[in-house]
Amino acid sequence: MPVTLKTSNVSPERWAATKAANAEEMFQQACPKLFEQSAGVLQSSFPEPSRHITPDENGFIRAVWKAYSHHHHLVLRPDDIWCAILVQLSFYINAHAEDLRSQFVTHQGQKELEVRAGGSIHTVNVGLLAIQMTNLIKESIVDPELHAWIMPSFTTTTQSDEIVAAVLMMGTFQKYFSYTMCLLCGIPTVTLLGEREDWVTLRAKLERLPSLGTEPARFASLLEPILENFVASFDQPDSPELGKFWNSCVHHEFGSGSSTLSGWITAFCFWNEDGEPRQESDGLDGEYISIDTDRIPSGMVSVPVNLIDNCVSMRTRMVAGSVGIEATDSNSNQSRDSIQPYSGWWMFKEKDGEQ
Repeated sequence: MPVTLKTSNVSPERWAATKAANAEEMFQQACPKLFEQSAGVLQSSFPEPSRHITPDENGFIRAVWKAYSHHHHLVLRPDDIWCAILVQLSFYINAHAEDLRSQFVTHQGQKELEVRAGGSIHTVNVGLLAIQMTNLIKESIVDPELHAWIMPSFTTTTQSDEIVAAVLMMGTFQKYFSYTMCLLCGIPTVTLLGEREDWVTLRAKLERLPSLGTEPARFASLLEPILENFVASFDQPDSPELGKFWNSCVHHEFGSGSSTLSGWITAFCFWNEDGEPRQESDGLDGEYISIDTDRIPSGMVSVPVNLIDNCVSMRTRMVAGSVGIEATDSNSNQSRDSIQPYSGWWMFKEKDGEQ
């Protein structure tokens, strides 16, 4: 249980320093140099502003100092002390990274480590990704037990403390590793309707495409691994590899004034409406083509039809293809949380279509 020591006879004083109003202000005052480099806080551990937290560049040192010099009760956790030790150690290791390299890693330069999560910066806890990153560090260092030594596990340790230690660990070894957190949009579930044999039949239909020419053969080669994974989804629905396949269907990137789409879904955009092939791509083993989202080809085809209705001839046109997205409910609460492509068709009379 905690222990309280009576260390002097002075009367305690009220803490007069103001509290930070929000995470942005906390960052600005605690890390002024880094704040100048910032374009905005994305996430933080800063709690509700109801807690009285005063920003400081070294909260541990100044808390002890101010408690001593201004007569405040002092409360400490082992996590606070360990954090101070890790920060100091990080300074030393980074200053002597090459001298110490062989004690920590066997590779030269920086090894890239990447963690992935489904979602966006607005939904994913990047702190938890930092903890995941330390597990990758653990797999890549000479002494894996160093991970447990660094990560706190005191009775006072909170998840925030674990994240703090994880970031400190990343910073300590930053001369040996580079870090990437990849946030991916994701599909909660994928349902393939019909029977497995239907999808086998679909896959077999690709065999005719190469007879139509070089471009159709290339089209078939791009589609083949995709359709094979459709079939495999019936055989191994819980396979991590298939989960990876489905989560690689789309990569959506935003650039300066533009938006591009890549992933295996673009294999179905091999030609534009004029029948011109897009750039070459390597399929699942490489990268599929990237296309501007405003240049996604039409999912439908139209054809003129001369219609004779009881001896009256008129020019019409039929249109068919993937023409919409249908939303349905995955349960009984009218959630409208499931979508699927909708195929349909029309026949319309062309203007001045009567002959």
